[in-house]
Amino acid sequence: MLQKIRTNVISGVRPVYLAGLVATMFFAVGLQRMEPQAQQLAHHALYTGLFFCGIWAACHLLADSIKRRLTLEGANSASAGSSIYTFVLYLELVKHVVGVSFTLGWIAGVMFCCEYLGEQMFMVPLTASMAVSLVAFLVTYGISSLVDNLHWPANEQD
Repeated sequence: MLQKIRTNVISGVRPVYLAGLVATMFFAVGLQRMEPQAQQLAHHALYTGLFFCGIWAACHLLADSIKRRLTLEGANSASAGSSIYTFVLYLELVKHVVGVSFTLGWIAGVMFCCEYLGEQMFMVPLTASMAVSLVAFLVTYGISSLVDNLHWPANEQD
């Protein structure tokens, strides 16, 4: 019974609904401190639209990666037990959180290199930015590869 309910809830939830809810909350919170000017409202609506697209893409990518990972584990959302689904969800959330964190760190590192070394020759900040990019990529790729090599223990016993 619970498995059937969980399957219906998972298949019925669409990333666009979650993105719409989060974007609506973003828009509503932004309206609280806004002066009643048309230009500010238009800018806020534009930023909300961009925010919606980003959240929708993130939710869609997370849902697809969970489906892909369940397929790799030999299950699907309808037949996966709660423990394997929780395992897959946890692994994918770890990968996505690490990816987002290192992406934000990469952006901050590149901005720091450009600001701190910006008065040097063009190649100095570019080289430093490339070094930051390479380190961020290698760490993110390593963690992602490690998480991808983890599998549900029941499949290894077969």
